[in-house]
This record gives sequence, C-alpha cells and structure tokens, in this order.
Amino acid sequence: MLFARCHRQPAWERHVQYLIWDFDETLAYRRGMWSGTLVEVLWQEMPECPAAVEDIRPHVQAGFPWHHPEQSHTAHKTADAWWAALLPVFEGAFREGARLGRHDARRLAQHVRAAYVNPDRWHLFNDALPCLRAMTASGWQHVILSNHVPELPSLIEALGLASHIGQVFNSAQTGVEKPHPQAFRNVLTALGRATQIWMVGDSVQADIAGAHAVGLRAVLVRGQHPQATHCCETLVELPRVLSST
Repeated sequence: MLFARCHRQPAWERHVQYLIWDFDETLAYRRGMWSGTLVEVLWQEMPECPAAVEDIRPHVQAGFPWHHPEQSHTAHKTADAWWAALLPVFEGAFREGARLGRHDARRLAQHVRAAYVNPDRWHLFNDALPCLRAMTASGWQHVILSNHVPELPSLIEALGLASHIGQVFNSAQTGVEKPHPQAFRNVLTALGRATQIWMVGDSVQADIAGAHAVGLRAVLVRGQHPQATHCCETLVELPRVLSST
C-alpha cells in the first residue's frame, strides 16, 4: 500500500490575514467610562453628594498614560504601580469636581480601580461576536492592540472574547501608547509575514492615523471622518468594506 507524502506548505507561503482590533468603544464599552466610574464610586460611598458626571469629566481629561503617547513609560510595570500612578488624577477629580476634602478624595480614589475593572460594568457591542465569527470563518485571525488598564486580558476573558483573540498587545504592559508608531511595530513584528493586515478601531487619531503612519490600512468603525478612507457605522458592514478594497 502506498501512502502519499504530505507536503507541508511553508509558513511564508500561506495566506495569512490579520485584523488588529482596538478594544474600548470598538468591541466593548463601559458605561460612563472614567468619569462615570468615579461618579459610581462617589455615589456608592457618599450618596448624599450631588456631583454628577458633568462635574467630574473635565478633571479626567489629562494625567493618563495615553494623554501623552509620545512618551513611552516603563514596560511590564506591575498593575499596582500602574494604578498608583493614577491616584493623583482620581483624587484631583474628586476634590475639584465633587468638592471633597483631601481625606475623602484620597479614600474614594482607592476604590476606582475595583469599580473600573468590574466585569459586570463592561458590555460587548451586539455586533462584536457575530463579526469576529464571520471574519474567522473567512480566514482572518484576530489580535487586540489597546491603550488600556493592566486587567484588560481578564476583561477580554470575562466578556467571552478570549477564544477569538490570538494575542493581546496592551499599553499597560508594553509601555507604548497608540498612536506611537512603536505600538504598531510591536504588533507587526510579532505577527511576522502576513498577506493582509488591517487595523480596526473607533479613534481617528489613535487607530486610523497611527496605523497609516506605519503603512497599515485601517477601518474607522462606529463613525465617519474625512481622515478615514474606510469607515463603517457598525461591524456588520466590516466584511463588505474589506472585500471591496
């Protein structure tokens, strides 16, 4: 009996397609985002306080690592150290936005981390999983590139995305924030040779402009913008957008 010899195609000859996904406001969202999180903590700990999201929001517009993407920070910093660096931001927001005293502001700031990463407060967009499944069936592989908190992998797991995502590139671990070119180059180096790679995200600056700066094609989702060559309002449209190029 003769057996046919199986010829294994070299990796560099295979048709490999990758989608690099943003996470927050692209695949999933947290209601209220940062200002909403601080108000949740405030009302939980001091329900008599009248401050609202509008009072807190102006005070969380600076101080996060991604507000200065041109500055790399310590890679592989511990999660505790990453969050500790943000405590002054949270304290300031409680003091200035909610008019709390120093002691109360400092105490409430310690609760923000647990509130923000609570998986019950995070939700997938309805079109996220159907799109991932459809694109996988069409031969695409998926990775995430996000400016996010250290607990991002746990959130991905809790939301049921882990089985669809091959790798996660998180700025809290890499020390590089989008749209810095190195954030994208880290991904490209890890992926190696591929026949197609696209960035998919909701931010014109961080996702679209950042991808274009290193020669990547990109799709702006959940919105339209003149700087984005390819746009789609929902992920339902993504297969059509990719196939039309």
